[in-house]
Amino acid sequence: MIGYRIRLHQFMADRLAHKRAWRASRVPMISFTFDDFPRSALTVGGRMLTEHSCRGTYYGAMGLMGKAVSPETMFTRADLDDLLKGGHELACHTFDHTSCLAVSTGKFVDECANNRHKAATMLSGYQLQNFSFPHGHVTLAGKRSLRSVYDTCRSVEGGINSDPVDLAFLRANPIYSRLAIGTLKQLIYANSQTRGWLVLYTHDVAINPSPYGCTPEYFDEVLRCAVESGADILTIREAVSRYDLGNLATSCA
Repeated sequence: MIGYRIRLHQFMADRLAHKRAWRASRVPMISFTFDDFPRSALTVGGRMLTEHSCRGTYYGAMGLMGKAVSPETMFTRADLDDLLKGGHELACHTFDHTSCLAVSTGKFVDECANNRHKAATMLSGYQLQNFSFPHGHVTLAGKRSLRSVYDTCRSVEGGINSDPVDLAFLRANPIYSRLAIGTLKQLIYANSQTRGWLVLYTHDVAINPSPYGCTPEYFDEVLRCAVESGADILTIREAVSRYDLGNLATSCA
């Protein structure tokens, strides 16, 4: 029953309250993103991205900072400084990693505002411009409320973002070691053919990863495939800057 409820909300959010945008450039793009984020996402995954002259987007929940969440410790205050010095993007994931299915829409929006405030206070006014829905849970009310707050809102609905892109419901695909890597390679190839925007996500990058993470070897293979595909590897902030945000088509539903 819970799974059905999640899928119903996902279905409605995918089909209504769109924030459609187009881009002039037809160069394929790929974005690597990390949710929560465990320290290894930056110390291992971020280092590997930097070695390839690439950068990633880290969706952080400030309420998780420094907490031990099995099997890893979440990011520390010092990690945030290293993240920004490295040219990566910090984005929003609510303050307490709250599912929009667990609280009222008003409470959910407040959670997001609190996270933005905490980040700006700690990081000299840094603005969290993009968002990822915790647990991948999306409601129509939550999407409608946040689509004007953030440049993009990311889901965990799979696929390639092709024009017109719904910036309020970015499609994204998991980098999990428990999943066949061939599927990701096929997506990377398809993205090059369609010249779309492929968004990838994971959590930890560790020798013994969680079910929602990957090993360094797995991540490296995906990263190398992405680079070799000829796509521009961009943060979410960099990628969305290529869209004409002055010519958005927003549905009222």
